[in-house]
Amino acid sequence: KYWTVTKPDVMFDFLKPHIKPIQAPHPPIAVAGLSKGSDTLKLAGERGYIPMSLNLNPAYVSSHWESVEIGAAKTGRKPNRQDWRMVREVFVADTDEEAWRLSVGDMMGRMMGEYFLKLLGHFGFKDYLKHAPDVPDSDVTVEYCARHNWIIGSPATVAEKIEKIYHEVGGFGTLLVFGFDYKHKPEAWQNSLRLLKEEVLPRLKHLDPQLGKAA
Repeated sequence: KYWTVTKPDVMFDFLKPHIKPIQAPHPPIAVAGLSKGSDTLKLAGERGYIPMSLNLNPAYVSSHWESVEIGAAKTGRKPNRQDWRMVREVFVADTDEEAWRLSVGDMMGRMMGEYFLKLLGHFGFKDYLKHAPDVPDSDVTVEYCARHNWIIGSPATVAEKIEKIYHEVGGFGTLLVFGFDYKHKPEAWQNSLRLLKEEVLPRLKHLDPQLGKAA
C-alpha cells in the first residue's frame, strides 16, 4: 500500500535477487506487544503471527492474550497459547542472595538504571512496570523492578515466580530470556542459563498452556 519494491537486476553476471525461503509461504513471523490491549498483538492474532509479550508487569501482560483472540476472531483463526512467548529478565544462581547481587548489582541493574528506566520515563511509560497504578514514578527503581517484574533467585524461587506469572496471565508456551552482556563474568551468565535449563524447567513440566488458569 505504501511502498514499491523492485528486484535488482543480476549483478556481475551471477548475483541474483534474494532466494525464496524454504518455509512456505514465509518464515515464522513474531511480533512484540507492549501496551495494555496491544493493537500489535491484535494484528498478530489476525494474521497468525507468533505473539510475544515484552518484559512488563503481569497486570499489563494479562490483557495481551485477549488482544490476540480479538484479532484472531476477525479472520476466523483459533490462536494457540502454546505459541505465546513471554519475554522476561531472568537470572538464576545457587541462592536468592547471589542472584540479587549478580543481577541488581551488576549488568542487569546497570542497563535498567542507566538506560531502560530513563527511556520509559521519557515517554511516560513507567506505568507499564508498576504492580499497582497508584505507585509513584519515583518508586520505580532498579530494585523495584527486580522485586516485582524480574525473575531472579535460586532455582526453586525462579520456578515459583515463573509459575506465578504463568497462572496470572492464563498460561503461555515459551519463556524468552532477555539477554545481557556479561562479558566480564561470562561464567555467571552461563551458569544462570544452565540452572534455568537443568533445575528450573524440570519443576515446570506439569504446566500445560492449553489448560490456561486451570493448569
